[in-house]
Amino acid sequence: MDLDSLNEEYEQLVQEIKVGSIAEHDFEITQFFRLYAEIAAENGDAPDLEYSPILYEGTPKYRVDGYALDILGGEDSESVDLYLVVCDYYQDAEMPSVNARHVDQSVDYAERFFRKVHDDDHFNALEEEDPEYQLILLIRQFYSRIQRVRVVVFTNGHLKTRKNVFEPRQVGDCILHINVIDIERFSTISSTGVEPIEVDFVGDFGGSIDCLAPVTGGDEYVSYLFAIPGAVLAEVFAAYGNRLLEQNVRTYLQARTNVNKGILKTIANEPEMFLAYNNGVTATASEIVVEDQVSGRSSISLIKNFQIVNGGQTTASLLYARDSLKQDLSDVYVQVKLSVIDEQLIEQVVPKISEYANTQNKVSIADLASNSPAQLQIQRLSEQVTPPQKAGHLHIVKWFYERARGQYKSLFAYKKKAEKDRKKLEFPKDHLIVKTEVAKYEYSFDGLPHIVSQGAINCFKVYADDLAKMAAGDGLALNEVWYRRMIAKAIIFTELDSAVTKSEWYKMERGYKAQIVTYTVAACADGFRQVSKQINLDMIWDQQSIPPQLLSWMLSEAIKVADILKDPPPKIRNITEYAKKSWCWEGAVSGKVGLPNKEIIEKFSVAIIDFNSEITSGKKEQKRTKELDLDVRLANLVPKSRELRLAIESKGIASPKNTAALRKLEVGNINLNKGEKNALIAALKRLEVEY
Repeated sequence: MDLDSLNEEYEQLVQEIKVGSIAEHDFEITQFFRLYAEIAAENGDAPDLEYSPILYEGTPKYRVDGYALDILGGEDSESVDLYLVVCDYYQDAEMPSVNARHVDQSVDYAERFFRKVHDDDHFNALEEEDPEYQLILLIRQFYSRIQRVRVVVFTNGHLKTRKNVFEPRQVGDCILHINVIDIERFSTISSTGVEPIEVDFVGDFGGSIDCLAPVTGGDEYVSYLFAIPGAVLAEVFAAYGNRLLEQNVRTYLQARTNVNKGILKTIANEPEMFLAYNNGVTATASEIVVEDQVSGRSSISLIKNFQIVNGGQTTASLLYARDSLKQDLSDVYVQVKLSVIDEQLIEQVVPKISEYANTQNKVSIADLASNSPAQLQIQRLSEQVTPPQKAGHLHIVKWFYERARGQYKSLFAYKKKAEKDRKKLEFPKDHLIVKTEVAKYEYSFDGLPHIVSQGAINCFKVYADDLAKMAAGDGLALNEVWYRRMIAKAIIFTELDSAVTKSEWYKMERGYKAQIVTYTVAACADGFRQVSKQINLDMIWDQQSIPPQLLSWMLSEAIKVADILKDPPPKIRNITEYAKKSWCWEGAVSGKVGLPNKEIIEKFSVAIIDFNSEITSGKKEQKRTKELDLDVRLANLVPKSRELRLAIESKGIASPKNTAALRKLEVGNINLNKGEKNALIAALKRLEVEY
């Protein structure tokens, strides 16, 4: 990215942070952390991060702004990655430059904090509500399982260093890895949703990797086969973490599959047989650098846009064996099939390779993709369903659904200022909904706040299964009624979130707002259901706002929810972890708060039977719309219907019904019966014809 574009990106980011800070009555550093944390989670630099501002100005100074524990499921002996975030935030008029010295200073802050964890005098002097107390308590609980500390530095400065990989540090028994997200990386990820990984084997990992002669696959790809040393693959994964895994696989697996005991057994007992026993790794790239050796062999020195699409568990197991079990990987080799794909075809081809290489996860992986049927249908609804004009507004304000990172940003790209301003009035930032947020709104309303509290990516991973079921078959569940009500749930959530932020009781003791809001929405919606009612979402859609009296009541319930969440049981004193437990919702909140009085019920509810009847009518309307859409698409086949009929006959797939359908189309008759339509569609699919 050129310097002028980066400077513009810096100015826009600073302005966005300032506006957000004023609107949210929050510190700029808090807004900065949240923007970067969202990007980091989506790109695989970290799991969903918790904001936890810790600053010690004494000697030695330390600082941590957020954290995450990537806790593996299964046995208690399995390892944990601790992520510590340090913000290096600037408010300068012009974009500052940062270098390795700035990075080292930020990492020093995090390392000093980590070394302070077992200082009993310091820990006992902290208040239990202090974020530092909460984080130290959590680290102490899992300390014996922490093998890696991953320090992520967030900075809006421009990092000027040639390093792709920073040298790890040894801190006691733990290895400390370093990762930096600067303004250039932030801009790349937020604009496109992807950031290519460049693995320099010569510069960063000890030397090039011998490979066999390539096999070409036409113009689309070239494949290379090679055996990579297990120690090198483990080190590459240690450096890049989940970013190395192809996005859909990463989102599905979340590095939480149980470590394969067979893999570990082979490493421990027969490392020299690993290449024979293991299926290896399937990977993709957009470009590689191949060198000719004196011996006559070829070797790969650099891979651009390196992504593992199958073999993520093998890769993670190697690192686990090295760091947690202290196994020697010097005799371990892993087979790699690397497909080098033209950069313009990456988005089309890589998801297919990922899908076919992961047959056991095929459905789930497809469901999580940005171009899945469910995501395309929701985007289509957002484009077709125009919201009512809000009272007091001079024009209709539309909602923008972003199913793929960068779509909203591209709405304003390469436009003159007047056109940008017009678009911003039509699609303001507070009317942007990204796909992971839908899960948050739906699950909060449906009484699953403990899942929402697990973070955006984890929550979406669970919700994707529900979306897949809604989109399966006829897909009638994703209709206009569903969309309007999803937007109404978004309005409830975001307006309550804003009201909590502005409330005096929250300002007095900040923290845990995300948990308070999701639990309050869940409690209030559940309170209505306990008297066979639902919150009138259609009213909220019509008004494009939550009625003031309903909002005021929900805000009063939020105070009670906050008191419950901030008083966890003795066995789990960390509030963030407490909110992730199902028994927090079921035992402490549900039925205890959010119970509406008679006036609230009368004004803002609808009977469940009426609420559900609207869902049924929505499905019927969606069915009529889909039938009309199909008729339009069939009409487009009229000019080539004779050609299609001849193709079907020559392929030997003609049947009385599909032939009858095409003969009707040949004379311009699109009134096909259901059997003829189904037969024609089946034939077109076999011919791989778009319709």
